[in-house]
Amino acid sequence: MQQLFASLYTVPGLLGLFRRRVVATAVAWGTLATFTPLVTGCNYYRGREKEVSRENVNMLADSKLFVVHQGAAVWELHQPRLNGEVLEGTQHPLSEVVKPHGTLPDDGFSPRYKLKDKAVVLNIVHLYVSNVQSGAEDRVSIPFAAIKQIDLVEKNTRKTTASYVFGGLGIAIGAFVVIGVIAILTKSSCPFVYAYDGHDYRFVGEAYGGAIFAPAERNDYLPLPAIEPENGEYRLKISNELKERQYTNLAELWLVQHPAGTQVLLDQRGHVQTLARPLPPMQARSQAGHDCTAQLQATDHSAFLFNEDQPGSTPNELTLTFPKPAAAQHGKLVLHAQNSLWLDYLYGAFIEKFGTAYNGWAAQQKTQPAAINRQWSLDQSIPLKVYVEAGHGWQLAETIPTIGPLASRDLVVPLDFAVNATTQVRVKLECGFMFWEVDYAALDCSPNASVQLDNCRLTSARTERGADVRAQLAADDAQYLSQPRPGSVVSLCYESHLPKPDAGTRRTAFLRTKGYYEHIRDFKGMPNLPELYAFKKPGRFIEFSKEKYRATTQQLTPVLAQR
Repeated sequence: MQQLFASLYTVPGLLGLFRRRVVATAVAWGTLATFTPLVTGCNYYRGREKEVSRENVNMLADSKLFVVHQGAAVWELHQPRLNGEVLEGTQHPLSEVVKPHGTLPDDGFSPRYKLKDKAVVLNIVHLYVSNVQSGAEDRVSIPFAAIKQIDLVEKNTRKTTASYVFGGLGIAIGAFVVIGVIAILTKSSCPFVYAYDGHDYRFVGEAYGGAIFAPAERNDYLPLPAIEPENGEYRLKISNELKERQYTNLAELWLVQHPAGTQVLLDQRGHVQTLARPLPPMQARSQAGHDCTAQLQATDHSAFLFNEDQPGSTPNELTLTFPKPAAAQHGKLVLHAQNSLWLDYLYGAFIEKFGTAYNGWAAQQKTQPAAINRQWSLDQSIPLKVYVEAGHGWQLAETIPTIGPLASRDLVVPLDFAVNATTQVRVKLECGFMFWEVDYAALDCSPNASVQLDNCRLTSARTERGADVRAQLAADDAQYLSQPRPGSVVSLCYESHLPKPDAGTRRTAFLRTKGYYEHIRDFKGMPNLPELYAFKKPGRFIEFSKEKYRATTQQLTPVLAQR
């Protein structure tokens, strides 16, 4: 089962097969049937090798626990700090909670950890070094050149999820997992993007998510961390694997060449933002007062789900508190986030209420001013709203449109807190019940570094039938690449004009797309007009989400309880 789902993300077109109604239903209920008595579930972790770079060491030193391996000796490095060419800190023996996880197992084996130890275990970074210099008391210095390997500990999501599905943690979690399986197998939106990583095409995300119908056409800036050039050529695929028509106006590969000690992201307007020292929140609290600080310290698949059941149509909130460097007036909020599969499922349930009237409603949406649907989306708390505390109360800093549920991505939001005279910066995230998932948050107050930006040359754009469509994708104009049916794929090749990066620079790639899509549906039955009219009320989609979730879990509970 794990190998089957892993293959979905490397073979364009295969996801579409598993979303056909007959196949989706069979697989979803087949998964439900595998639930045995729900008593225990296991948590597993694994190691992932990170590049030995000053940028990575600096970023990890801010929030991670370093476990150093020098031959057979293993110990903790506290208060790590990269000082020029030397990593400094104090040497300490392994603590009792770290000892069982002081070494990483051989490849292919994932050890277990207790839920109560999660904050420690998933915070470990293993450093393998060849030389350590002792100083006064417990002080030690490690030459940067002596760091031979860095392994980041992360949750083995696939194995842990399988443990909960097949072993269970309880009826509520069992129901939640099955809902997720049904949602992913019935997903129905957004063009899929695959990037060539030097060996294979890897699924990296979805383009212009939520841009349903022509008036909603928009730009999207998708980070491409997996892409690697081959013989100087960067390759991508954009595919239609669902029951929809896709219209792509523009597909550009942007390369940013920047200092090696920085990270680069593009904001919602395509402006380059560089990050040199992102700091995680000192405190993160949900609307109900729960402390979520540990959850947001690293990208580890332990996401905040905005799933607190607030009264009525009240949106869910998460408030973050960051340290503010002296005299800092501007900053950049960094998020690693995605939409939930639940939101995608909800939209499908909503449009199904139109019945046989759906196609007429869809035709009307094609000519409706974009501002009307944009306001409806805001009224229903579908985008992720970002507020910063400045002056007199909360100020709206950004509204992030939907980006799709199948792949999380890094996002950046420039913030202005010039009038904030305190030593802290407070940020609030707001959306509807279970509409978004946020895995990591940080604030970077460093000034933007000088970079080189290259809009790469599109050298080839061929459809699955061999047609040359470069003209349709080369400019923001009236020409569109039409992908009207599932199975449509365009293969793209790009070349860069940038000079080859040296030891002090690195490249980061982004796919800029602009377009929209339309669902193809053949619903049956009469439209449910009373319920549809109710969605004109602000916040109705939040209420609908809670009602649907409660009803689904109630239906699944008796089934799961019998197994």
